[in-house]
Amino acid sequence: MAKYKKNILQQLPLNHAYGQLVLLIFIPIAILAMVSTYFVLKETRESAQEQQRYAAITILTRYQHTAQLLFETIEKNPAFNSRAQSILQRMLSDSYVQRVALIDQNNQILLSIGNRNDLSWPAIQSQHSVIGPISNHGNSVYAQKLKTNHLDQQRWLVISLDNQPLELAHYHILVAIIITIFITLLLLMMCLNFYSRRWVAPLYEIRMQLQRVHADNLDEPITQQSSSELQLLEKDLEHTFQRLHHSFLELRDHTEQTEDDLRRTLDTLEMQNITYRQARDQAVSANQSKSVFLANISHELRTPLNSIDGFIHLMLRQSNLTNDQNLYLQTIRKSSAHLLALINDVLDFSKIDAGKLELETASFDLEETMFDVMDMLSPLAAEKNIYMAFYFAPELPQRVIGDALRFKQILTNLISNAIKFTSSGEIIVNSKLQTTNSKQCHVYFSVQDSGIGVSEDDQKKLFDSFSQVDTSITRQFGGTGLGLAISKQLVQMMHGEIGFEDNHMKATSDKGSTFWFTALFEIEQAKQHTEQLSNIHVISFISHTKTASILNQYLSNDHINHQASSSILDLFSRLSQLQTHKNTWVIVDHGGDTHTLLKEIRSRYQGHLAIYGYQMSLEPSVLAYYEATPLYQPLSRHALLQTLKNQKANTPKQQTFDGQGLHILAVDDHLPNLIVLEALLGELQVKTTKALSGQDALNLIKQHWQQNTPFDLVFMDIQMPVMSGIDTTRAIRSLESTLENTNTTLPIIALTAHALSDEKEKLLTVGMNDYVTKPIQIEQLIHILTTWTNSQRFEQRTPQKHLQHDQNIDITILDWAQSVRLAANKEELAIDLLKMLIDSFDTEIEEMCLLIELEDFPQLEHVLHRLYGATRYVGTTRLQQVTGDFEQFISTLRKQQRKADENFIQETLQRFNELKGVIEQTTIAAQHKIHQI
Repeated sequence: MAKYKKNILQQLPLNHAYGQLVLLIFIPIAILAMVSTYFVLKETRESAQEQQRYAAITILTRYQHTAQLLFETIEKNPAFNSRAQSILQRMLSDSYVQRVALIDQNNQILLSIGNRNDLSWPAIQSQHSVIGPISNHGNSVYAQKLKTNHLDQQRWLVISLDNQPLELAHYHILVAIIITIFITLLLLMMCLNFYSRRWVAPLYEIRMQLQRVHADNLDEPITQQSSSELQLLEKDLEHTFQRLHHSFLELRDHTEQTEDDLRRTLDTLEMQNITYRQARDQAVSANQSKSVFLANISHELRTPLNSIDGFIHLMLRQSNLTNDQNLYLQTIRKSSAHLLALINDVLDFSKIDAGKLELETASFDLEETMFDVMDMLSPLAAEKNIYMAFYFAPELPQRVIGDALRFKQILTNLISNAIKFTSSGEIIVNSKLQTTNSKQCHVYFSVQDSGIGVSEDDQKKLFDSFSQVDTSITRQFGGTGLGLAISKQLVQMMHGEIGFEDNHMKATSDKGSTFWFTALFEIEQAKQHTEQLSNIHVISFISHTKTASILNQYLSNDHINHQASSSILDLFSRLSQLQTHKNTWVIVDHGGDTHTLLKEIRSRYQGHLAIYGYQMSLEPSVLAYYEATPLYQPLSRHALLQTLKNQKANTPKQQTFDGQGLHILAVDDHLPNLIVLEALLGELQVKTTKALSGQDALNLIKQHWQQNTPFDLVFMDIQMPVMSGIDTTRAIRSLESTLENTNTTLPIIALTAHALSDEKEKLLTVGMNDYVTKPIQIEQLIHILTTWTNSQRFEQRTPQKHLQHDQNIDITILDWAQSVRLAANKEELAIDLLKMLIDSFDTEIEEMCLLIELEDFPQLEHVLHRLYGATRYVGTTRLQQVTGDFEQFISTLRKQQRKADENFIQETLQRFNELKGVIEQTTIAAQHKIHQI
C-alpha cells in the first residue's frame, strides 16, 4: 500500500505549474469544503432534532393531566377504554404526531392509538421525567412520566413523531452546499484559464525553445511573444545565449590549443619515461652493487676486529693478570663487541632487505642472556651516572629455545638507545610472562628511561630505516639509524610485536619513554623451585627506589628476612642494634666516598657486608681492606643469591684443547690476523705455518705433500688479492685429484666476515669443509679442530688472579681517582694517558695561537674539540669544562653564519688566556702526581 501511494505521488507533475496549482489551491479548497460541509450538516441536524424535542415536550406537557385522568379511569373501569381512545385521538391532530400510547411501569400498553398502531413500542427503562428521542421504526419516540399517588408506580405518556421533515431539511441544506461548491469550482477554473494563458503557456513555450537550443543555434533569437516580466526574461535569455555562444567559440579555440599542448607534453613524458627506465635499471644495478659492497665491507671491517678480539682472548687466558689488567681487557672486549654489534646492524639490514636472514634455534638461559647485555652496556651508563635496574619475573622459564644472538641484538639496541638519549636519571629493564602453555611462552620485555623522550612527529618514524630522533645527540654519540628498524624486523620474525609508550602520558611527572617488545620462545626447562633461605637476615639501604624495590622482590621470592632502611642514618642505627652471626648480611649503596662509608659501617658492624655499585666505581683495594663483597650494578638475582649464600664467584676453569702433533696452514693476506690465529693455535699446542696469499698456500701444500708431511687442516681467508680463497680452494681440490698418493681430503675451513645466509652453502659448494666467522673465538677453534682432526685431548687450566691496590689522592685541579676509573682502574694506563695529554699541550697552544692570528675559527673549533676529547679520558675536570665552553663559544660563530667582529675576537683571546692558565695548572698538578707515583 505504501509503495502504491509512493508511485502515485511520483506520477503527479508537482514540479509543473498545473501541479503546483492543484497542490496549493484545489486540494486545500477541497479539504476546506468537505470539513465545512460536515460541520454544517452536523449543526443543522442537531438543531432540527432539538426543535423536534421541544415540540414533543410541549405536546406531552399539554396532555399530561388528561393522561393521568385516563390512567385512573381505565384502572377503575376497563370499559372506559374506547372512550379514552377518542379522547387521545385529539393528540394526533398536532403536527408530525404519528402514534400515542399509555404505558405502565411494566412496559404494558394500556392504550395505544395512531396511524401505525400495529408497530411495537420501545421498552422504557429510565428514572427521568422526560426521555427521548428514541429511534423506533424510522421515527422518534418521546415519553413523559405521569404523576401518581403511589411512589412505586410509574406511568408514561408516549408519543411517536415523524422524522421525514428532518430528512427533507437535511437534503435541502446538502443541495445548497453542492451548488455553492460547484459555483466556486467554476470561478476557480476561470482563474486557472487566465493564469495559464498569462503565465504557464508562455513558460512552456520558452521551455520547448530551450530544449531545442544546442551549440550551433545559441545566437538565434527567441521568437515567443510575451508580455510584462516574461518578455524581460526572454530578453535576458537571448543575451545569455549570445554570451554562451561567444564563450563556446573561445572554449573551442582554447581546447584546440590545449590538445596541441597535450600532444607535446605526451611526447615529453615519453622521453622522460625512457629516462626513468634507464634510471631504474641503474638503481637495480646499484642495489646489486650495494650487496656486493656490503659483503666486501663486512670482510674489511671484521678483519681488524678479528685481530683485536683474538689478542684480547689471548691476554685473558694469561694466568698472571692483575684485577686491573683483567678489568681493562674486559672493557676492551665489551667495546669490541659493541663495535661488532654496530657492524652487524648494517649487515643485518642488508640481509633483511635481501630476505636472507634466518633465525637459529638453540637452548639458552633467558635471565643470564638479558644480564649479559646489561653488564656489557653498564660502563656506558656508569660514565653518565645513570642508574640501571633489571627485573626478571619469577614465573619466567629458566631455559628457552630460540635465537639468543638476535634476542641480545634487540635488547642491546633498545638499551643502548636509552643510554644514548638519557643524560641523567635511570634505565629500568623489565620482563614478565604474557601467555604460556606446556611448550611455548610469550614473554614481554620493556626498557624504560628518563631521557629526552620522543615528540609526536618523531614517533611516526621511530622504526624507519636510517631515521634518528634527535640529530644533534646522534652527532655527539653516533649511530647508524638502523637499530630500531632491524629490531622491528627481528621481533616480527620471533612472532612478536614492538612498540613505544610516552611516560608523560602515563604520569605527568614522569619523563622519557618506554620501548617494549614481545617474543615467542619454546620452553626447554620450566622455572625451578628455589630453595627457601629463611635463615638469612638482610638489612639494606639502596638510594635508588626502583633498585630497592627489585631487591626486596628478589629477597621476598626466596623467603629471606629483609629490612629496608630509609636513609644511611637509619641504617647506622639498625647496625648498632644488630647482633652479628653467620647468616646476617648488610647491603649498602655505593656513595661518593666509599672509604669513609665502609669505615663508618665497620665501626658498628663486623659481619657480612656487600656494597652495591658499578664495577668501575668500586675500588678492589678498598673493598679488600674492609672485607666487603662487591655487588655490581645492575643487580643480578643470581649474583645476589650467590653472595648471600657466601659463595664467591670462582673463575670457571677453561677447557684447553691439546693439539700437540697437529700442523695447521693459516692463509690470510692480513698479517695481524695470521699473528692472532698463530697465537691462538699456539695456546692449543698446535704448530702453525702462515701464508699471505693463495699462491703461497698452494706452493706450501705441494711442498709438504712432496715431503710426505701434509698439513692436518687449512684455515683459508676468502677475500684476498690476486687469488681469492675460493679460487685457492678450487686449485687445491684440483691438485688433490692429480696426486695418487693422497687417500684423504685436506680439510679446508673458511675464514670470512661475510654474513649472508647463503654464504656457507656457497663455500661448501666450491669444496670447503666448514665455515668460521670472524672474529675468531678460541671455542670455535677447539670445535673445528675436534671435528676435523683426530686429536680430542683436553686439559683443565685455572688462571690465577692477583689484586693490585690503588691509592687515594686529594682532588685539586686533577682528580686522580677519576683518572684511574676512566682508565679501567689501571694506574699505569692512567699515567700514560696523563703524560700524553701534558706532552700535547705545547703543540696545541702553538697551533691555537696561529689559528687565532689567522682568524681560522673553524679549524680552531676542530683543535678545541680534539683537546676536549683528550680531557675526557683523564680526571682534569676544570680543563675539560673550560675547553668545552671555549669550543661551544667558537661553534656559535659557525652556527649563526656571521663574521667575527672585534668583540668576538677579544672574547676569544680572553678565553684562550683562561685556557692557557688552566693548562699550566694542570701541567703542574700532573707532573707532581707523576713524580709522586
